[in-house]
Amino acid sequence: MKKCIGAFAIVFLIACGSAKLLLPTQADADRGAQKFSGLTLAELNEGKSLYEMNCAACHGLKRPASQSEREWNKIVPEMVGKVNKEAGKEVIDAHKQQVILNYLVTMGPDNKQRK
Repeated sequence: MKKCIGAFAIVFLIACGSAKLLLPTQADADRGAQKFSGLTLAELNEGKSLYEMNCAACHGLKRPASQSEREWNKIVPEMVGKVNKEAGKEVIDAHKQQVILNYLVTMGPDNKQRK
């Protein structure tokens, strides 16, 4: 019985601790392309996937709207550096870092994120 309660508690905490991220739309890509030339919906989806896969491995995900563009531009490089240092190799290269940033900034509060 205690094992079932413990397992349920872990699953509940993981589910509650993860931000539910909106799927980017073509309108998001069009809006983001005004800031990031050539940004596509496929790249936004790749950024979302990289964010979920790499960042959730260590901590709960924050919604893109929870931080300003300025804050994301500070946080993401710091976290990428930390991940790469802890791994002892380049897990997230400069291109992937930029794809993650493009997603977070495009979907963030400074770019009128849809509700």
